[in-house]
Order: sequence, then structure tokens, then C-alpha cells
Amino acid sequence: LIMDIIQSGKIVIEKEIQSLNNLKDNLGSSFARACQLIAATKGRVVFLGLGKSGHVAKKCAATFSSLGTPSFFIHAAEAFHGDLGVIAANDSLIALSFSGKTAEVLKAVDYCRQKNVVVIGISGDDASLLSQKSTVHINIGVKQEADHLQVAPTASTTAMIALGDALASVVSEQKGFTQDNFHVFHPDGSLGQLLDNE
Repeated sequence: LIMDIIQSGKIVIEKEIQSLNNLKDNLGSSFARACQLIAATKGRVVFLGLGKSGHVAKKCAATFSSLGTPSFFIHAAEAFHGDLGVIAANDSLIALSFSGKTAEVLKAVDYCRQKNVVVIGISGDDASLLSQKSTVHINIGVKQEADHLQVAPTASTTAMIALGDALASVVSEQKGFTQDNFHVFHPDGSLGQLLDNE
């Protein structure tokens, strides 16, 4: 019984590893273009999502900010209750929706397009409305979720987080963001202590 439980856990992790390998193997020109657009953004990078994609978007915004790209998160369901007012024409929007058809996300994307805001869409479907409405679209390429029911956001959210990390790191590198710059944002905690000793 214990071995069965362990094996089930390994299967989930193996499926997620496969999704990451697939993402890595298919990273292409849309990723490069997205990095260029983000690096050229004169304002802030706004992350938008709903549900599990919203949780991922919030994490991505935090990582971008840590690595020198001012970013924040907007909850797609809250966006049309006043939050859209924080988006300016010189900002960029990164919209996450695995299906690419989340109504609240698409509505916010339409608003941003009307304001001439650059839209980077991240989904699992090149034919989705989000793909069609985006300035640049990146397909995470996940065909199957990793849970035993193959329905819960697992492999897809893992791939989204990895893609967000890759975007944040590459853009930070393009901007010449250094360890000293990072330390300015992280003076306290274990990271701050580690950098103090270097």
C-alpha cells in the first residue's frame, strides 16, 4: 500500500516533468518577442488571471518585481469594479488563462486593446480567443493535467509558473539587473543575509 501511494505520487511528478520538458522544447520566437516587449515596457507589467491561473499570475508578478521589473496583479473578476483604472497606456498586460476563453480575462484584454496596451497572452490553445486577441501569444503546450482525474490545474499551472520564471529571469538579464540590484530589493531575511556575506 505504501509503495502504491509513493508510485502514484511519482506519476504525478513525472507528468509535470514531461509538461516542463515539452514547454522547454517548444520555446520559440513568441517567447523571445514577449521578452522584448516586456523589456521595452516603460510603465509596469500587469498580470491578470482568474482561479488557479490567477494564483499563478500573482506569483509571477511578485517574481518580476523581485528581479527588477515593476509588476502587479489584477484579479480578473475584480477588474471591472474599479481596478482597471490602474492600467496606463505605457503598461503591458500579461493575461493567463489555460483555456484561453475565460470571459473575465477576455473582457479585460479587450479593454486593454482599446487603450493600446500591449497584451501578452499565455494559454494552452493557439486557436483560443486569447491567442487571437493578444499582441503575442505563448502556448504552454500542456495536453493533459497531472492529477489522477486529469482535470485539476496541475501540469498546466506548473508550466505557467515555469514560463513566468523564464520570462522574468530573461527580461531581468536583458535589462542588466545585477545581484547588487537584487539585494536592494531584499535587504532582510535569509536572502538578505546571504547577499550581505558575499
